[in-house]
Amino acid sequence: MPLRPPFLSRPSAIIVPLLVVLPLLIAFYSLTLGQDGNWDLRNYHWYNAYAFLTGRELVLDVAPAQVATYYNPTLDLPIYWLAQVLPARGVSFVLSFVQGLNLVPLTGLGWVLLAGLNPRSRALAAVALALACFLGGGQMGLLGTTFYDNVISLFVLGSAWLVVARAGDVWDGPGRRAFPVVFVAGLMVGGAVGLKQPTLPYAIGLCFAFLAVAGGFWRRMFLAFFFGIGVIAGMALFSGHWMWHLWSTYQNPLFPYFNDVFRSPWGVPEPYRDDKFLPHGVWNNLVFPYSWVTDPRKVGEILFTDLRVPVMYVVLLATPLLLAAGRLMGRRPAAGVPVRPALYVIVAGALTYLAWLKLFSIYRYLIPLEMLAPLVMVAAIGLWPLPARARGALVLALLVLVSVTARPGTWARMPFADRFVEVNVPALPDPDNTIVIQTGYAPTSFLAYGFPPQVPFLRVHSYFIHPDHGDILLNRRMRQRIDAHDGDFFWLVAHWEVWTADHILPAYGLVADMGDCRLVTSNLDEPMMLCRLRRSSAPQPEPAPEAVP
Repeated sequence: MPLRPPFLSRPSAIIVPLLVVLPLLIAFYSLTLGQDGNWDLRNYHWYNAYAFLTGRELVLDVAPAQVATYYNPTLDLPIYWLAQVLPARGVSFVLSFVQGLNLVPLTGLGWVLLAGLNPRSRALAAVALALACFLGGGQMGLLGTTFYDNVISLFVLGSAWLVVARAGDVWDGPGRRAFPVVFVAGLMVGGAVGLKQPTLPYAIGLCFAFLAVAGGFWRRMFLAFFFGIGVIAGMALFSGHWMWHLWSTYQNPLFPYFNDVFRSPWGVPEPYRDDKFLPHGVWNNLVFPYSWVTDPRKVGEILFTDLRVPVMYVVLLATPLLLAAGRLMGRRPAAGVPVRPALYVIVAGALTYLAWLKLFSIYRYLIPLEMLAPLVMVAAIGLWPLPARARGALVLALLVLVSVTARPGTWARMPFADRFVEVNVPALPDPDNTIVIQTGYAPTSFLAYGFPPQVPFLRVHSYFIHPDHGDILLNRRMRQRIDAHDGDFFWLVAHWEVWTADHILPAYGLVADMGDCRLVTSNLDEPMMLCRLRRSSAPQPEPAPEAVP
């Protein structure tokens, strides 16, 4: 009778415990970083969930979170709900643990791509490779934060894992087995796009990669088609309700984006696209990964270092040349390399990068690809016409390089408070008959959470709305409510934006009483000013043009 293999020789006995323990360790580590207080959390992540659950949007408030007021709030709801029942550390722990679960699909992808190793070595190498993927400078900077780029990555990486894990069915099996698999994979990515629209490059990359992998013309087309149908279904599932709300309320299902196309009367006919990070010119596009290595502010707001995508970029450029040279020399890919899964990962990574480059060029949106980049390197180098030892040594050297050079960025962090969001508001003399006016660019919408729930917030000026925009319906709605109100007005503003008292408030017939100001404090930001407003008896002047800070 053959002896049973030792317990630790079973891959599951190695992988499963590690994938339970490692996310827990990551969650504990995140508590040493402090509490998240990033700009987006203060501007819209917290407010949007609060407004959605209390039905404030447009009924009470008008654009308090600037453009982001109109983002799909679904992704923000879990943290908001958690924060109602858990202390701040508990919320951060759970969020970081979920982010740590990216190790699961990363390990799964590594397991497929390392098929040439024996089971025990394959299990250990897959987990080690997953860690090399996970510990990137961009991803670790987002640990415990509410940007969610490393949460929607679970959908993206899970989709890629499903495709390559079922490679036999996808590329060789009958359609009744292949097409449901790719539909579900598309559904996962579509869900990510529905929750956060900047995930779109991954849907493009993972879908069109099918057109470049083995199979007849119609096989490739049908795989891409069913994946695409899954993407559309996923988007409808997670954002259909919100797109319908925006269409029925603002006549633009993506409001305010692409308003130059939809022409909603609620905003100006502009695309509202953030294109300030896009490179211009052929040369700048070609060397872009190395531009942000020398100056990270070309792709975001903070300093960080990570070479995963730049190294992947070189590997991708070298791969077709080396494969072509190998064919000329009559060499085939090494035995044990899963060619179709490898090609799928390679092409999906390349297409995703190109789509991201043309659409956004904001590094945070590249976090799932940062995690995928070492896997792309392993897949590509595994196909190179080199001896096995040379390929293994090269992969190891590159993984060590990108790991030891990574330096996470730092978003706004602060000491943990008792609750995830704490706001202290001075007593209002008549909260049932009070309107709060916001101006400036500071992220102050989260402070609405601390005010009496019946108090409306009107943001008459921001990077989204300006009195100079004329009679758009958002401006008209606010002007009508201000003109009709006969109670108290208060002005919520950052101290560095009090210049708006002279340049914005007069457009609505309001004057700030700078002698009657108090402070609104919170655990996420410095104190904000809450000043009484009075009506002006003078004619309303035209607002002066402002300098963008």
